[in-house]
Amino acid sequence: MRSLAEYPVAAMDVIIVTNTLQKDELGLLNRLCRETLSKKGGAVRSFGDLTDGWDLTWCHKPIIAREFIQENHGRYTHFIYLENDIRLSFLNFCYFVEYREALRGFGLLPSFVRVEYSKSLGGFTGSDVFWPVYVPVQSHMVLGDMVLANMPNPYNPLFILDLELAAEYVQSPSFDRQASATVCRWGVAERAAMGLCLENVPAPFQSRYVIPISRKLDAAPTFALVWHMPNNYADNPRSALGKVRIDRMFVGAGELRDDSRWSIANSTAITADDLDDERQRSSDESGRYHAGVASNAAADAFDADASLLAENVPALSDQYYLITHHDTVVFFDSDIGRVRHAPFGIAPWSLTIELAGQKGRLLTRRKSLGEVRQLSVGRTDNDTPTQMIPTNFDRDIETFSDGSIGIRTGGHYLGSDLDGFVRPKDWFREWERYRLVRADTIEGLALLRRYSWLSHTDRRVHSLAVQPIDFGKEQPAESSALAASLAPGAIAFRRKIVFGPAALKLIERRPQIVFESSDRALGQIIPERVKILDSNTEAQCDFSLFRPLVHFWLGNAHSEFEKLRHSLDSLSRVAGLDATICITSTQSGLHLKQQVPERYRSDALFLDADRTGAFAGIHDYHPVVHAYVGCTFSVDLKESLIGLLLSLKGGLVLAPGLTAYASLTQSGGSDGPQL
Repeated sequence: MRSLAEYPVAAMDVIIVTNTLQKDELGLLNRLCRETLSKKGGAVRSFGDLTDGWDLTWCHKPIIAREFIQENHGRYTHFIYLENDIRLSFLNFCYFVEYREALRGFGLLPSFVRVEYSKSLGGFTGSDVFWPVYVPVQSHMVLGDMVLANMPNPYNPLFILDLELAAEYVQSPSFDRQASATVCRWGVAERAAMGLCLENVPAPFQSRYVIPISRKLDAAPTFALVWHMPNNYADNPRSALGKVRIDRMFVGAGELRDDSRWSIANSTAITADDLDDERQRSSDESGRYHAGVASNAAADAFDADASLLAENVPALSDQYYLITHHDTVVFFDSDIGRVRHAPFGIAPWSLTIELAGQKGRLLTRRKSLGEVRQLSVGRTDNDTPTQMIPTNFDRDIETFSDGSIGIRTGGHYLGSDLDGFVRPKDWFREWERYRLVRADTIEGLALLRRYSWLSHTDRRVHSLAVQPIDFGKEQPAESSALAASLAPGAIAFRRKIVFGPAALKLIERRPQIVFESSDRALGQIIPERVKILDSNTEAQCDFSLFRPLVHFWLGNAHSEFEKLRHSLDSLSRVAGLDATICITSTQSGLHLKQQVPERYRSDALFLDADRTGAFAGIHDYHPVVHAYVGCTFSVDLKESLIGLLLSLKGGLVLAPGLTAYASLTQSGGSDGPQL
């Protein structure tokens, strides 16, 4: 009430609904209204004859229908439903009003993050999250500096309606106590506060509620935070909620560009470690996957010190990442020697299981490609470690009809707890079941995300767009790191990863992405072609790497620079071609860089003709255009290069002084990559 009393508005009436009939309690409430609300209207309404005490949370609905809509006559502009222990500031209200207008055309509504203060963590925490949130895989849109994103758990203990929203609300199933149960499986009180959260949800969003997250700070602004004043979860050691600090809650908003795609530097010197970094996020990345994990790890967590890692393990192809009941990814934390789990995008891809029939083994992946070690697990009881001797396949695998597996060693199962640790269990329930994502699928997605690929089906150039995902569960658990609620009728866009004309599932045992082998003898790291098995049609979709490079050989004569500038100016005017400029010369790279137009400058390659030769360092570009300085580029250059890749020809003369080449290694026919 103190917070509401501070609203500088022309008129406000506050109605307190209660189920008490005690005169002293009602007197206390009325006195607090008079003292706190001052000139603002305050009233106490008692509903003491309720069959179920939780029905009290629904007693405000007639107020919306009658007093706010039917009998309003222009007095009120907004209705606020507020649980009694939430502090909603005027700044919170102003945020709603401003963002309501900004989001109106998108069919979305501004929402709030409920926070509590944690004495042990020394800061505010999120009341309604079990895990940090990786923003790019939540349904979202970008508005200026802000990403407006669905929360995995969209619950808010309040809602705000203007007259338009109120008229929509009273006609919706969410307005009725019984009918609302068909919208969501939340409890009675939670459904009473649901408002329009799950009504008329626009695809691909999972709920209508979105919260703003700053791309610069990876944080929700203060005006979107509402305080749950009792701090029920943060101060309760038995609750997994309220343990993620608000300054560590969001990850990845800064990776999004204005068009909602990932922002990834297109490095001109890609190494094996660079590619490995795309799928294995190391612990020095802003402490990313340490967020929200308790520091006092339980003594019976799986551990693995150096003596438990069998080196030089040959890796087979049938490897999978483990997805927990909570929609989190199991990984090996080398910093503390523990097996843990964290959300997609936050956990490093550092642990796989290799299957052979009903047996399996856990493998850890190191920084260097090809460095694989087998993980043997010890259990610590009363601080007395017992080591198990590693064998080739030392795990028993139990498989279930939904494709999930259980992993057993002796009498113990791998179980994933809400504190982020994986522990041996003497029982087998939902938290001891894992779904499988092929390792080569995740590695393929990293390459599809990082580079551009020409579709042979639609002649368009694609790179993997940021998009919402899930791991195929029809009813996600409450503790899911991805989606706790899905509006009825909302299209489940999370079910498949869409890449151009192809779509693929994350939970799929068969290979879906096959890359053409790179020619390491030439120093080539990036594959030139990829085939994707489309899960919608079962057809095979072909793609070629589209990373064009325009190469110039520059002589020493002064006139050569004038010719180079002419050619580069011509190229910069060619619309729609994002190419890398490569100049081979005896001149210094610093001097040459000044000759390159700004749009090409950051990625330009400069090769020393005396040391590297004309073509060194360009084998990871496809196609390659060799151009004489002084040549002129035409506006159909991009289409010509696309035609070259699709025609399966090795070379193409584009114009005088311009020749393009595309490698024919394994392209087409029976020698090509197969699924």
